[in-house]
Parts: sequence; structure tokens; C-alpha cells
Amino acid sequence: VLSSEHPAVAGSYHNIGSVYFEQGKYDEALLQYHKGLEIQLRVYGHKHHSVADAYNNIGIVYTSQGKDEEALDQYKKSLEIKMRVYGQDHPFVASSYHNIGNVYQEQGKGEEALDQYTKSLEINIRVYGQDHP
Repeated sequence: VLSSEHPAVAGSYHNIGSVYFEQGKYDEALLQYHKGLEIQLRVYGHKHHSVADAYNNIGIVYTSQGKDEEALDQYKKSLEIKMRVYGQDHPFVASSYHNIGNVYQEQGKGEEALDQYTKSLEINIRVYGQDHP
């Protein structure tokens, strides 16, 4: 029997949150994602890819709700962890820069968006090469 602090329990909260998100029930999704994140933080601390993924998923919900500043906060937390876990040149880091760029673009902050998209592109080119589809 798993304890309520087991990572599998956090994963179950995440899965439930994903269903609510797909149903457009954003508040319920956030509640589930936060429950999973709380467990992951207690189990793993702030230096684990699962914690980065949780912050990213919460950011996606906030983006869908039009809560740009909240989304940015979550995406930046995710990026910080991903950089520590994977290093600077990793597709997951590029994805975080892309998500941050999307928020800046939505806010009409073209220069900031361009900076984030450029970082994402440069990583992807270094990782996959110039001719990757």
C-alpha cells in the first residue's frame, strides 16, 4: 500500500488534473496539479524534473485562463529547474523558453518574446542541427 506521500499519488493527482484541463475545468485542474506538486516538493525538493513538469503544467492552465503573470511565474520556475537538471542545451529547456515567449507575445511584448523564441531556436539547432524537420 502506498503512502499519501508517494510519487505515484502525485502522478495520480497530475492525471486527474490533466483530465480536468482537457474538459476546460481549469480551477479543478489547478487544484489537482497543486496537490501533486506539494507531494513532489516534499519528496524531491526543488531539483527534480517532475517538479519542473508540475510547474509547467500549472503554467499551461494559467495561460489558458489568460493569467499571464501567474503563467510566467510557473514557466520561469520550471525553466530554472530544467536548466539545473538537464543543462543549458536540452529540448526541455528550449520548450520552456518557447512557453515564456508565448506569454510575452500574448502580452504584446514583442522584443521579450523574440528573445525567448531565439533562445529556444538556438538550443534546438544545437541539439538537432540546422536541417532537422
